[in-house]
Amino acid sequence: MFRMKTALLILLTLAVATSPARALRCHVCTNSADCKNPQVCPSNFYFCKTVTSVEPLSGNLVRKECASTCTSDYSQQGHVSSGSEVTQCCQSDLCNERLVSAAPGRALLSSVTLGLATSLGLLSVMALCL
Repeated sequence: MFRMKTALLILLTLAVATSPARALRCHVCTNSADCKNPQVCPSNFYFCKTVTSVEPLSGNLVRKECASTCTSDYSQQGHVSSGSEVTQCCQSDLCNERLVSAAPGRALLSSVTLGLATSLGLLSVMALCL
């Protein structure tokens, strides 16, 4: 019984230690140029998103925001036809500061998912040792 309580205490400690310490920060703005306006995103938003569109009458429009989900388009920057848009996604603080080429990105695990997976793995190992 004592070992089980110890295992649960260790699991709880690991879950708290691996949880995110603060929310993601992204630039949030809409402009015809590369705008900057840092803001703290809600806790369930894991992406900074930049959408560049070409409007027939007004030219380029850049929209930067926090997003709970995001899928990048793989078009090359500067090759956006009139009426279309290119979406770029990233997952680190203020990573949408500058416009960059929309190269394919890899999916990253959120720290919550990673912490949970680590905790469950350690709990499994500890259960085998008991």
